[in-house]
Amino acid sequence: MKITPATADQQDEARRLVRAMPEPAMLTFLADQLGVVNNQAQLLLGLCGLAITVTGFSGTHMIQAGPLSAGSMVGGIALILVGAVAVLRVLLRVRWVSQELSDEPADTASRVIAHRDRQQRQLGVAGVFVALGLAAYLLSVALAAAVHVGGA
Repeated sequence: MKITPATADQQDEARRLVRAMPEPAMLTFLADQLGVVNNQAQLLLGLCGLAITVTGFSGTHMIQAGPLSAGSMVGGIALILVGAVAVLRVLLRVRWVSQELSDEPADTASRVIAHRDRQQRQLGVAGVFVALGLAAYLLSVALAAAVHVGGA
């Protein structure tokens, strides 16, 4: 994994952290922040799994509703899968706080902060794919419902 250097803002945040708390507390604080990012990734992955699971139960109804509904469902699931892969890339690229330790606490903090921010950006992109996929999936459900109600 290519490590990108910390930005000036990240370095400034790191210096403020070093001034605000002792090093052991700072390391715990930063590890907790990475845990929050991990929890966000797991939440997104759970949404992806839920959407895919529901498709197993209702997918046939959406396909039977016609090509527009079926296409919207397939497109939505495809976008959700892209989002899920992006989330998995974040979850599987583990970088421990202990791997970032340096003799200078501010250097350690700035590297961990850069990693946190990079993961957060990647999750933001994944979230967009998941949201677009869910929107397309919802359109498919609405189209199927309209066909079902209109045809009944």
